[in-house]
Amino acid sequence: MSWYPLGHGDKTLINEDVFAELGSKYNKTSAQIILKWHIQMGFIVIPGASKEEHIKQNIAIFDFELTAEDMKKIAQINKNKRYYIRTDEQLINFASWMPNLDNQK
Repeated sequence: MSWYPLGHGDKTLINEDVFAELGSKYNKTSAQIILKWHIQMGFIVIPGASKEEHIKQNIAIFDFELTAEDMKKIAQINKNKRYYIRTDEQLINFASWMPNLDNQK
């Protein structure tokens, strides 16, 4: 599962040359290329977006496939940085969370 697959807004990740190059190749944004790489790796991606345009772009990644060569280029980017670090307290809170269905409109 990939939390913060877009680097939690890390512009140095989004602005990597390889994403711009592949974005041009497939007529996609850098974010779409990153999300597609995660999907093709077999990860479940959970991108956050507050703008409707970005939400639509995040979904519009199923009409192309990255080649094996593209996948290798992306895999060579390694920033040795985790963007989501889970604590035991967060895990307990997440596992015990229940939606309040009584107050649904």
